[in-house]
Amino acid sequence: MSNPSRIASLWRGEEPLARVFWEYMIGWATVLNLIATGAALAVFAKDGPLWLGLLLHFAVVPLNIFLVVSVWRAAARESGSIFANTARIGSAVWFVIMIAI
Repeated sequence: MSNPSRIASLWRGEEPLARVFWEYMIGWATVLNLIATGAALAVFAKDGPLWLGLLLHFAVVPLNIFLVVSVWRAAARESGSIFANTARIGSAVWFVIMIAI
C-alpha cells in the first residue's frame, strides 16, 4: 500500500484500531512529539527566538489531530468493543499530554 493510500485509509478509519492506537499514535507519534519538545527546549535553553521554540513544539499538532481522528474513526468501526471506548478516551488523554509536554 502506498503512503497516500495509507494516509487516506487512516483518515477513513479503515486501518485496524490496535495498529493505529498502539503503533502509530502511542509509538511513532509519541517519539516524534518528544523529539519536537526536545528541539524546542534546546532553542529555549540557548536563548533562541521564542517563535522558533514554539514552532518546533507545536509542529506535530496537525499529526496529533490526524491520529486522534483516525483512532476515533477506527473505533467507530469496532463499536461495542471495550478497547474501542478505551482507545477513544486514551487518544484524547494522549493528545492533551502531548500538547503539555
